[in-house]
Amino acid sequence: LLTALLNPGMKQRHWTKLSEVLGFEFALDDEITLHDALAANLEEKIDQITEVVGIASKEYSIEVSLQKMQSEWEEINLEIEPYKNTGTYVLKGSDDIIQKLDDDMVMTNTMEFSPYKKPFEERLNRWENTLKLITFVIEEWLACQRQWLALEPIFASDDIKKQLPTEAERFATVDKTWRKVLESAYRAPAALKFCPSEKLLEDFKQNNKLLGHVQRGLNDYLESKRVAFPRFYFLSNDELLSILSQTKDPTAVQRHLRRCFENVGSL
Repeated sequence: LLTALLNPGMKQRHWTKLSEVLGFEFALDDEITLHDALAANLEEKIDQITEVVGIASKEYSIEVSLQKMQSEWEEINLEIEPYKNTGTYVLKGSDDIIQKLDDDMVMTNTMEFSPYKKPFEERLNRWENTLKLITFVIEEWLACQRQWLALEPIFASDDIKKQLPTEAERFATVDKTWRKVLESAYRAPAALKFCPSEKLLEDFKQNNKLLGHVQRGLNDYLESKRVAFPRFYFLSNDELLSILSQTKDPTAVQRHLRRCFENVGSL
């Protein structure tokens, strides 16, 4: 009886339900003693009391788990680090955040199917939507980062900018947004405050769309160079770009000759 009545999950709604089951008003307060509980013959109704307390216990476990997840996320910071000499930053250590998102989504979905979720249904829905939004933002962020990292050194070359003005302009648009977002993330890295943002998600989606156009334009450009000089088919995109980005230096082709022409080491 003591164990049941002192259960930490017992809230006002449970005491109200218990009073209905017992047939008289009953709730723990500072005045009630064990003698009072025994005088009310509560031990004779231990089965009904245990049933109400069992429901309170299961609801309490959901509440505790939800609170634990939210508290843990309040401690998580994004790892934003400077990237080379670009004057901007990149997101590091994303694997741990992705794993945490996966684990918490599974736990939240499990609680969503619990028959004891009703008192926290609205809170659970809000939390699930928050985790989903963080997941979408991180996915788009990493996709954007992969493309930005590959294209940034390419469009740092003035030669490439001149030869691909449209793509260079598109990349510059993305680069401007990227630097602004990463600067904000560096200054305020709390994941739970920074990531759940519809605007941030839309920015990354737009960036990825523009970078897709840039990548296609770059591929078409490289293909045109290979068609003009088929020996370039023996070079990777990076190798070909290293030549095309240094058009003022004819000797830049020297280290690639062995790949283009059999048995030719240098000229």
